[in-house]
Amino acid sequence: MGLKKIFVISTGLIIILMLIITAYLVLDWDLNLKSEEEKDDTNEYTINPLLWRIEGDNPSYLFGTVHLADESVLTLPDVVFEAVNEVDAVYTEVKMDQETQILTDQLSKLSGGQKLEDLLPKDVANRLDSYLKSKGISLTLLSQYKIWVITSTLILLDEIINLLNNPTLDQYIWNIATSSGKYTDGIETIQEQIGIFDSFSIEEQLDMLNKTLDELENYDNIGKSLTEDMLNAYIDGDLDILQDLMLSGIDKNDEFDMKFFNKSIIDRNLNMTKRIKQLITNNQDTQYFFTIGAAHYYGEYGLVALLEDEGYTVTRVEFNECDSCDIDETRINERCYEPYVTK
Repeated sequence: MGLKKIFVISTGLIIILMLIITAYLVLDWDLNLKSEEEKDDTNEYTINPLLWRIEGDNPSYLFGTVHLADESVLTLPDVVFEAVNEVDAVYTEVKMDQETQILTDQLSKLSGGQKLEDLLPKDVANRLDSYLKSKGISLTLLSQYKIWVITSTLILLDEIINLLNNPTLDQYIWNIATSSGKYTDGIETIQEQIGIFDSFSIEEQLDMLNKTLDELENYDNIGKSLTEDMLNAYIDGDLDILQDLMLSGIDKNDEFDMKFFNKSIIDRNLNMTKRIKQLITNNQDTQYFFTIGAAHYYGEYGLVALLEDEGYTVTRVEFNECDSCDIDETRINERCYEPYVTK
């Protein structure tokens, strides 16, 4: 089932990233973290960024991210920084400020005195507890959170050290923007994102939990990480491979698979396109930088195609800088970059 892959490169994880940090600080998870002095500053990766320009007199930008904190994705080429420097406003999917973190934690907890153990069948609770213990965590420490929150958290357990040592790529862009005095905001609200997952029934959430455990246990058995293939494709800037990875496990004949995909990707893309158009139309002197998960860009219902359907010209930007600016090259903040060539 490919729903976990959608989580990794698209939706849900922004919610969970903030919760994991809170859980570590409050619940004393047993992790061996590197200090700042111990971290390896060397990085062999060069990212071919998922960066597009929405053309116009005052162009704006779309930047595709993975919601992870691996050092390989935080070493960005200059073209991304130049685009951020050029614009007036930076939007992430949701606000990445402290107020949003607090609200996220509140909305992700069970209400009415319920506990997670009350909602889980005994066999599922035992299986989940066993898996968590293998990662150094007790189920009782997470008993206040909703089922879908636990499912999402499982996906990132092997990434906790990165998440606690580094900002996520989205948070990194947000921090750059705020430190340089840019206007920052979210293209969506945290209530909207959480509302997607809250709309799934308990039975659907249990189904997703069980299937997630199946896949994670399979990855553990072969000694591989769920995020490894995603990271490699992201670093290469290969949107086709990212699309194949995300869609590989989605069963078009499975009602819940399609329900999840439509709610978490297509419906959100339609809403985000509408809001991007509204911002650009109503503020024609303002340049924007939109930071949105990579899963939202490909296909006929991807942000690029939807914006082109609205009449915009959307051009992917190459990361290689040119010696001089010719007519076919892309000028960003007085520096010029080669046109993107499909691999």
